[in-house]
Amino acid sequence: MRQLEHHEIKTSSKRHPLRLLCPDWRDPRNVGSAFRLADAAGLAGLLLAGTTPQPPHPKIDKTARSTVRSVPYTYGDNPEALLRQFKCDGAYIVALEITDQSQSLLQYQLPAKVLSSGREVVLVTGAEDHGVPPRLLTLCDDSVHLPMFGQNTSMNVAVALGAAVYLLLRNY
Repeated sequence: MRQLEHHEIKTSSKRHPLRLLCPDWRDPRNVGSAFRLADAAGLAGLLLAGTTPQPPHPKIDKTARSTVRSVPYTYGDNPEALLRQFKCDGAYIVALEITDQSQSLLQYQLPAKVLSSGREVVLVTGAEDHGVPPRLLTLCDDSVHLPMFGQNTSMNVAVALGAAVYLLLRNY
């Protein structure tokens, strides 16, 4: 077995109808990770909102490794208004948050009607220190979580997002 060189790896231009809402994130490195993840997973794009840092930013650029140029993103001052607009446009909204109704991503399936219609899905992530705020949770159609098997009840937003995105991609 040998590791492949970059030029040997076959890439795809496939796009999944999944966007990430990143509201009020503080760390630009997490934003850079979201760009890199969106590129790697073939996502429709990012929604940066509120106080979330946005390009151009040296720490975003360093972590994103040029994916800021290839991943579409939108910025909105108000995360709630941005989410309402996407919901109005027919998007299915899923929160990545442990709630009293959330389902484990290890078992979660997007509704068949969402998949068959090609509706866009927006995955709402929480800020690093306080998760998805209640005002955004009320706009969500579903809530999903990564099961926590240790003593901690959360993980870094970029790490959680990476696991969640790839588990959601199993639906497609």
